[in-house]
Amino acid sequence: MSIYSERLARLKREIIIIRNRLKKKKFKTHQRIMIDFINGVTDVAKFELYGLIVVLRKGDAKKGFVHILEKHYCIGCQGELQTMEILNIMDIIKRGIRLENEGNTNSNLIVYFRNDTKHKLVLKPTRSEEYVVTMYSIS
Repeated sequence: MSIYSERLARLKREIIIIRNRLKKKKFKTHQRIMIDFINGVTDVAKFELYGLIVVLRKGDAKKGFVHILEKHYCIGCQGELQTMEILNIMDIIKRGIRLENEGNTNSNLIVYFRNDTKHKLVLKPTRSEEYVVTMYSIS
């Protein structure tokens, strides 16, 4: 079994545990979009926020969801992410700041940073006015 498959299975198990703890509460819309993507109901997680269309695709080891799980969804790894942080990926834009030059080494990318959680969300513009996403923690 690949690292991606193992971590995806763990993520799905943890989402079930969280769902059971919520009892009568429901997941928020942006969390449901992520859950549908994680469970393969949709091919992409597509969010509209502040006039931006942000798309998370499966990607590969260098970008997208595969990258997030393989490199950052593990205990003690660099940029470690937890399940709820993955489900709340859009909170980095909502509650974070957009970095201009400092902390952004590639001027073609848009980088948001959420100081309280120390997460960065990296958006790469595409030709279709959408932004492809990856994220990580800097703590």
